[in-house]
Amino acid sequence: MLAIDWSPEFREAPEFRWLQGWVRAQAEQVWDEVETVDDLFSLGAEAPLLIVGERSLVGRRTLGAMRQAIEAGVTAVVPHRLAESGLPDLHRIRTLRGIERAEEAALSRARNLEAAKAPYPAMLVSQPVVSRLDHPSPASILSGDDLPVEPVVAGLCHEFIDYYGEVRDDILPLLGKDCRDVLEVGCGRGSTGAFIQEQIGCRVTGIELNPVVARAAAERLHRVIVGDVLRIDPGENFDVVVACELFEHLTEGEVFFERLRRWIRPGGRAVLSVPNVGHHSIVEDLLAGRWDYLPVGLLCSTHYRFFTRRTLEDMLHAAGLHDFEIIPQSTEPPEWLDGLPDSVEIDAESLSTHGFYLVIHIS
Repeated sequence: MLAIDWSPEFREAPEFRWLQGWVRAQAEQVWDEVETVDDLFSLGAEAPLLIVGERSLVGRRTLGAMRQAIEAGVTAVVPHRLAESGLPDLHRIRTLRGIERAEEAALSRARNLEAAKAPYPAMLVSQPVVSRLDHPSPASILSGDDLPVEPVVAGLCHEFIDYYGEVRDDILPLLGKDCRDVLEVGCGRGSTGAFIQEQIGCRVTGIELNPVVARAAAERLHRVIVGDVLRIDPGENFDVVVACELFEHLTEGEVFFERLRRWIRPGGRAVLSVPNVGHHSIVEDLLAGRWDYLPVGLLCSTHYRFFTRRTLEDMLHAAGLHDFEIIPQSTEPPEWLDGLPDSVEIDAESLSTHGFYLVIHIS
C-alpha cells in the first residue's frame, strides 16, 4: 500500500505529480502489487504501508532495504535525508545519478548514520502499528508525534526544496534601487515578492499559475493574478519584471519576450534566472549515458527548453532584444577539467556555471 502526504498546493503542481508517479514506479519494482490509498482505515490487516512525503524522492534500493527491515521484524523504518547524511561533496549532487551514487554509499555504511529526525520524509510501517493510532493519516504518521514505536533507519532519500516558498534574495542587487512597481512571474506563495517589497519599499504584483499558492501570495503582495503568463495581461506597466527559473518552462518563449517589452516602462528591465544545461553535472551524466528528469533543478520534468549562453543570446537577438547582460552563476569546476587533452574543445566557464542571471534593459 502506498500513501502520499499530499497538500492541496502540490496536487496542482505537475512537477510533483511526476515525482509521485516516479516513486510509485520504484515501489512496483520492490513489491508485486502496489495500491495507492487515501483512507488509511481501509487497509487490510497484513498490508505494510509506505508513506511518502510530497517532496521526497525514494528509490528502489532504499525501498528494498526498508522492506528487508520490515520482513526482519522491524515495525517502522525511515530513510535518512541526503542533506543530513554527512556524506562528502553534497553540494556537487545535482542530478538523479548523483543521488543514486550517494544512496549506494549510504547503504554501504548504514549503521554509521545517525537516527533520522522527525518529521520523517518517508516511512514503511507495519499495519499493526497503524491500527494502534486513533486518527491515522499520512501527515500524522510522518510527523512522528503519535507514532507508538521508534523507527529504525535504512537507506537514503532526497527531499526537494519548498518549491513555492523559496526566497530568491540573490536577485536583489540586479533590480536597481529606483523601482516602484515590480511584476514577479511565477510568484509562488509570494516569499520572494514580499522580501523585495520589504527591502526596496516597492509594490510587487505577482502572476501565478497554481491557484492554491496564489491565494497565499495574495495575502503578502500588492496584487496577484492567477493564470498563464502567456495568456493573461496585468493591465499595467512596471519598472522591473522578475522571473526566476520560469522561462524554460514556457512553450512559447518568443511570446513571453514580446509581452515583457510591452509590460516594462522605458528605462526599466527584466531580471531572469535560467539554468545552464552545459553544467558539468549534466555533461558527466551524458558521458555515462544518463539524462534523468527530476521535479526541481537543471533537468526539471516540466522544462520545455534547455539553454546555454549561446542559445540565450540567439533567442534574445531573434526577439529584437539587444541590450542585455548574461551573468554566470558560478559553481565549483569539475575535478577532471585539468586532465583533458588539448585536442578537446571545452568551455570551462560553461562547465562551471549552474545557471545565468539575465538582465534585459528596455529603452
